[in-house]
Amino acid sequence: MKDINLIPEEIKLHELNRKRRTKNLIGFVVVLCIIMAILLLPQIYIRNLESEKAVLNKQLNNIKDKKDSYSELQNKMKYYSSKQDIIKRLSKKKIDITEILDDISSNVPDNVSMTDIKFSGNVIVITGDTYMNKYLSDFMLNMRKLDYVDDISLLDTKKSDNGLIQYTLQIMLKVV
Repeated sequence: MKDINLIPEEIKLHELNRKRRTKNLIGFVVVLCIIMAILLLPQIYIRNLESEKAVLNKQLNNIKDKKDSYSELQNKMKYYSSKQDIIKRLSKKKIDITEILDDISSNVPDNVSMTDIKFSGNVIVITGDTYMNKYLSDFMLNMRKLDYVDDISLLDTKKSDNGLIQYTLQIMLKVV
């Protein structure tokens, strides 16, 4: 036998329309969700990227500050190193007056006396007395042998009333 459908046509149409509307409504909601997702996901992604960018910028600024501090420290180190080199060079060039006075006193012959020693820059002026010019020339030769003596010259000699020869020597020291 054949199935007989006794449901009126209106009810069938109404039921069919309701099912269609439900499908359409569900489809509309799904499409609306997809459109919302399409519109919102990039915004969420952009916000996420911006927050990451802010974190990376903070880290970059910290690194820049550290780099600036490091550069400043390097510059100070170079500056102090150059000053230290200058100090070392000046220390090497420094004239040790105690060594010079010790050398002068050890090179003075017995018959030569010194009455005055003046030190100015790299020049030493010695005045004194001697019995003969030979002793004075021995003293000058002894001084000329020292490593730090550049030149020695006799500035003045005078015969005094007591028979001594008064002399004035100028010793030029080497500036290294």
